[in-house]
Formats: sequence, structure tokens, C-alpha cells
Amino acid sequence: MNIIGRFTKNLVDSVADAGEKFLNIRKLRGTSTQILLDLCDDLISHKGVASGIALAREVMNRYNQLSRKEKLTFFNELNKKMGPNLEKIVTVAQAFIKQPDEKTLLDLSHQMKSKRQKLFSRMIMAPNGTKSIVSLREDLLGFIKSGVGLEAIDEELRGLLTSWFNPGFLVLRKIDWDTEASILEKIIQYEAVHSIADWNDLKSRLTTNRRCFAYFHPALDDEPLIFVEVALTKGITGSIQSIFNEQSVGKKEADTAIFYSINNCQRGLKKIPLGNFLIKMVVTELALELPTIKKYSTLSPIPGFADWLKDEIKSGSPEFIAEEGRQLLKSLEDEAWYKDPKKSEILKKPLVNACAIYLIRVKKYNKPVNSVARFHFGNGAKLYRINWMGNTSEYGIAKSFGLMVNYLYDLKKIEANHEAYVQNGELAISKTVKSILAMK
Repeated sequence: MNIIGRFTKNLVDSVADAGEKFLNIRKLRGTSTQILLDLCDDLISHKGVASGIALAREVMNRYNQLSRKEKLTFFNELNKKMGPNLEKIVTVAQAFIKQPDEKTLLDLSHQMKSKRQKLFSRMIMAPNGTKSIVSLREDLLGFIKSGVGLEAIDEELRGLLTSWFNPGFLVLRKIDWDTEASILEKIIQYEAVHSIADWNDLKSRLTTNRRCFAYFHPALDDEPLIFVEVALTKGITGSIQSIFNEQSVGKKEADTAIFYSINNCQRGLKKIPLGNFLIKMVVTELALELPTIKKYSTLSPIPGFADWLKDEIKSGSPEFIAEEGRQLLKSLEDEAWYKDPKKSEILKKPLVNACAIYLIRVKKYNKPVNSVARFHFGNGAKLYRINWMGNTSEYGIAKSFGLMVNYLYDLKKIEANHEAYVQNGELAISKTVKSILAMK
């Protein structure tokens, strides 16, 4: 922790200690969850700095001591007791309709905010408050996944975290072999796309023809938020094997930067748009450092493709896959199909065709259903190429039948592609990929 960080922590601790008098005279009764809810009420209502910091610290400490079941009860009670006052909103909205001016608009805006938003904004006053709120949202997302209706709370938390983790507050750092060991350990831990076996494996990804960049937030010390791994190559690489197994070219010969792994490190920051800014910042950094780099491309996985295709084959629906192709693709039921050269060759065309359909035509809310495709199209990238046997690992075969995708970041067209996607849902697609659909 730097000098400013230590000074701030000591100051916060001193003020919090001064506020302990308030907590000492506060009589706390009831279950752990009820006591926590009462303290939350106090945190919302009190304005003093000392008591506020002490309360925030107590709230976070008590929350962290709850069992999973108690945390769920806590969120459910927040949902009931601290949501927006709908009756009051209707009254104020009617006043705005009768007299639409800045005052009534401000009143309406004020009423739209729930007590929960005020609570979360004050909880951050606790020591390590930002980190604690991120962890709290991670818990909440776990409950939402189980089908509990807590989306409204998550929407409020996501809005707050989006503002707290604004790119203006983030710090881009280059990760190399001289980076602190504690951070390097976390890079190994958080790598979820192409797992890092050991320290030697990590070192090979930080050589002169490799780059790694990560975003950090001042309030989270040395905890990376998201990082990207880059390989410097000659031409656009189509397989992860060529990156890991073959000797890459030197800096002077390289004309392409391949983004082959992007990892979000904090589950509590899910759907906070960090990656969009990271790629653009890294492109800017690389352009300044390596003027010989002319192309910027990803080598991306296709999560969900294998599951989608299996469901399509089982359904027998001709909407996306014709009968002839569906019959061929039934050979995928043999898990060792890719080890048989003849069977693999027969499946190549229908698999690549199905992948193109999945990435381009299978949509939800007029956006590709595939999360990686949505991410890169939203960033202004072009779907450049679908690569046969791009990832022959067990994971690659299981998740996408070995296919990988290149998304091309053309610096001259990024903004235009982004606007066309956001405004009209238009996808930037290369002629090569379009020809696959035409041959279907």
C-alpha cells in the first residue's frame, strides 16, 4: 500500500474509533439479520462522519459474519423494506405531468432512488468499503442465479459500481516478470481462458514477444480487475497451439498483435464494462511502443457453441441447420470424432457453417446470443475468420468443437462499426465469413 493509502486508512480508522461511542450505547437485539437491518437503518439516517464510518464498518463486519442462508434473508428484507416508494413516485409523477419543470423533475428523480442506493453509497465509508461492496455483489449474483427475484437490488448496485469503476479512476499497468509476485500469483489464479500450469508457463507468456496488461483501481490495492494477454506475431494467427507451442517472431518482425486471453478477475464486477476500455487502451499503448504493428486481432473462444449445436441437432428444427447437415453432425456423438481424420474432414464444412450461423444469425434482443461475439461487436471489431481446429485441447473440443474465431480491430473502422452495431444492430463481417453463409 502506498503512503497516501496508509495515511487514508489510518485517518479512517481514527475517525471510526471516535464513532465507537455511538455503537457502544446502541442496544442491539434480535437475530443477526435483524440487528444488521437495524444498523442499516441507522447508517441511512445518521449524518455524522464519525458515527457514519463506525456504522459502515459494523454493518460490513456483521454482514460478513452471516451464513449464506442469513445473507439471502438480508437481501430479501432489503428488497421489501428499502425499495422505492411506488405510491409516492406515482404522486410526484402526476405533479410533474401537471407542471413539467425542473423542480418537479428533480422531485421525481429524487423519489425514484431507493433507500438501498443511499445505504450502499454509505457502506463504502467502511475500511476497504469498495472491496466489500464488490464481494457483497458477488454474493447477490449467486442468489440471483438460483432464481431468487433480487434483480432490482443488483441493478442499483451495478449502477453504483459502474460509476465507481469509471475508466477515469482505473490505472492501466503492464505486467512483466519484474511485477510483484503477489500480482503474478493472481494472474495465474484468475486465468480462466487458457489456464497457466505453473510459474514457468507464466514466464513464457511474459517474454519479449508477449505482452500482458491489467486494469487496477486505487481502492482495491494490488487486486487486478481485468487483464489481457497479447502475442506478437507475423500475420493473424488461427490457433492457440501456434501461440503456445511455436516460437514466435521477434518484435521487429512482428506486424500483428493477437489478443488471445481476456479475463475478468472480480465476479462482483460482472457486467461492469471494463474490457471495452481495456482493449482500446492496450491498442493505444502497443501502437506507441511498436509502430511495426499494423493489425490488431483476437483469437477468441466460442463459449456456448457446442451446447447450442447439440440442442439444435436434438430438436430436429430446420430453422438454422438443414436436414442434410444435421445428419452429418450427429457424428459428433462420438466424443473421439476429431481423432479420426476421415470423420474430422467430413465434419469440417458443416461445423464451420453451423458456427457462422450461431455467431451471426442466432440472436436475442437483436444482439448475438454468444457473449464473446456481443463483446467484440460492441467494441467495434469485425468477425474476420472462423478457424478450424483452433483449440484442440480437451476444453476447446468440449466447448466449441475445436473452433476459434478472429475478431479484427481495424483502427480506422472501430468507431463506425461500434455505432452501426449500437444504433442498428449491424454486425461487421468479413467477406470470408459471409461466403461461408452463402455456401450453406
